[in-house]
Amino acid sequence: MSASAIPAGPVQIGVEIEEQFHTEKQQRHAAKLGMWIWLATELLLFAGLFLVALIIRVQHPDAVTPAARHLKFAIGATNTAVLILSSLSMSGAIEMSRMGWQRGTVRCMQVTAALGTIFLLLKGFEYYKDFDEHMMPFLAWRPYELAHLPASALFVDDYYVATGLHGLHLTTGVAIVLVMAWQVGRPGYLARHQNRIEVLGLYWHFIDLIWMIVFPVLYLLNR
Repeated sequence: MSASAIPAGPVQIGVEIEEQFHTEKQQRHAAKLGMWIWLATELLLFAGLFLVALIIRVQHPDAVTPAARHLKFAIGATNTAVLILSSLSMSGAIEMSRMGWQRGTVRCMQVTAALGTIFLLLKGFEYYKDFDEHMMPFLAWRPYELAHLPASALFVDDYYVATGLHGLHLTTGVAIVLVMAWQVGRPGYLARHQNRIEVLGLYWHFIDLIWMIVFPVLYLLNR
């Protein structure tokens, strides 16, 4: 091939790139559907833990009762109220984002993150009290009334797995809320990505819903 046959400039290839979504409404629907599917898988994970706790309670009530009495009811009830308030503030953030109120959205998200942090601090204090009472799963010995009851040990271990997973989800949620609150404070973010606030709201409400099941199943029954 001669040098004159080589194109002098970049070659334009006529490839038409189609958008993934035809409309903004379709994009919002797809994002929410994806989150709902993922939350359903997470619910199945927690459902197995709740089912184990309920089976132990039904089959071994005498063993579960002393273990349940060691759980800190006052802290659990306080944390329940804290998460209810956080759901309200998250709902406020969603509504304000729909109206385009940037500052109000940021404030509500900051309140949500603060309430989530309060929950984690209270939960950490509760774990400390459990450690002081030798209720942690990795300890070789437990309180006298539980040491000879395998079902009570299984219940306590299930409690720690369920609350530990919930705490991990909540920690992730607090981090995402703080990052997104910072992003919302940037000009034009709400106009382009308001749907992200609503998807995050689904995740946060899921965290609250899980705790609303944890509290009665682990703290109240057979107490």
